[in-house]
Amino acid sequence: MHRATHVALTLAALALTGCSSAAQLTGTAASSSPEPPRESRSAELPIEGVSTKLPKVGDEMRAFRSPSGNIVCRLDERSARCDIADYAYDPPPRPEGCGKGWGGTLLVTAQGAEFTCRVASLAGKSPELAYGRSTIVGDVGCTSARTGVTCIHLESERGFTVSRERTGTF
Repeated sequence: MHRATHVALTLAALALTGCSSAAQLTGTAASSSPEPPRESRSAELPIEGVSTKLPKVGDEMRAFRSPSGNIVCRLDERSARCDIADYAYDPPPRPEGCGKGWGGTLLVTAQGAEFTCRVASLAGKSPELAYGRSTIVGDVGCTSARTGVTCIHLESERGFTVSRERTGTF
């Protein structure tokens, strides 16, 4: 079967079963009805309802990765930074002068939390911080959860949460 015929049959079958529309799969505009509004996947600034409690604090870890391997973080006495490799949210607009790594790096200090320009990737062989566990280094702490990683500055209680679907600062 030719590829074009196979694609056309697949699109027709999906449209009939209600799984998706041919317009959504091909990226073309649907002429018969408007597309339903999609849930916003924008990063939230500030994000609401984030717990600043650090459950099950374990050993001090100056670097760690999430069990999925998608998030890598580095901590020092005054700050925490996390990079996320794969995300589905829309980051805030890129500031002038930021390179192509914009949108996947967050930083927290005593002054607050923010998206920041990536200077160098944190990728590497970091130990895993298991889901439900936390680590503290100096004035900052981070918790790993199935829903992402949350890092806070302990005194100011400012921080960020980062995950594939929901990311923001508080």
